[in-house]
Amino acid sequence: MRDYNTFANRGRDFEEFVIQVNDLYTRSGKAVVYKVPTEFLPIRDSTGQIKSCKVEHKSCVDFLGRYNSTPVAVEAKQTHTGRIDFDAVQPHQAAFLDAWTTDKAVGMILVSFNLRRFFAVPWPFWKAARSAWTAQKGTAKKKRTSPTVTAYGQTWTPPPMASAAPEDFLPAWEVHLGGRTGLPYLETIEKLEGVLA
Repeated sequence: MRDYNTFANRGRDFEEFVIQVNDLYTRSGKAVVYKVPTEFLPIRDSTGQIKSCKVEHKSCVDFLGRYNSTPVAVEAKQTHTGRIDFDAVQPHQAAFLDAWTTDKAVGMILVSFNLRRFFAVPWPFWKAARSAWTAQKGTAKKKRTSPTVTAYGQTWTPPPMASAAPEDFLPAWEVHLGGRTGLPYLETIEKLEGVLA
C-alpha cells in the first residue's frame, strides 16, 4: 500500500494524486471516476514539427464518473496558501456543474490546502458562496453578508469574502488521508441526505 503522506510531501501535483486515488476506487469496485482530458491543438513550425500547443476546448470539470450508483462530477482545486478563492471555479465549469447537479447526481469541488488538508465541498454550497461574493463585489467589508445555504440536509453560512480557509468549511466535508484509497473523498456523498438510493 502506498504511503500517501509521503506522496503528498514529495510535492506531486494534486490532480495526479487524485488520479491514483480514483484508480484505487476502481480496483475496490466502489467507484469509477476518470480524468476528463483537455483537448489540445498542436502548433507546428514550417517543417511540420510540433513546437507548442494551445487548448482547443476547455474541459468541463476534472473528473467524471460514479460512486456506487451515484453520478459524480469533480473539479479539483489546489491552493498553496491558507485560503481558496471561490472564483477558482471558472464560469464554464460552474455552468457544467449547474447542469450536472441534481437530486441524484452530485457535483463537488475537491480542495487541497497544500496537500495537507482536503475538503469535498458539494456544488450547491460552493455556488452559493461564489454567487454571494460576485453580487457583493465593491460593497464595503462591514456591509457584506452571506446567505445561509441548506442542501442535502446540511446548512452552511459561507464567509462574506472571496475565499475560504479550512476553518470556514463544514467538518463533514473534510477528508482525511488514509483508508483503502488514500483519500476517501467520495465517501462525502454518503453524508448527503437524499442522494444515495
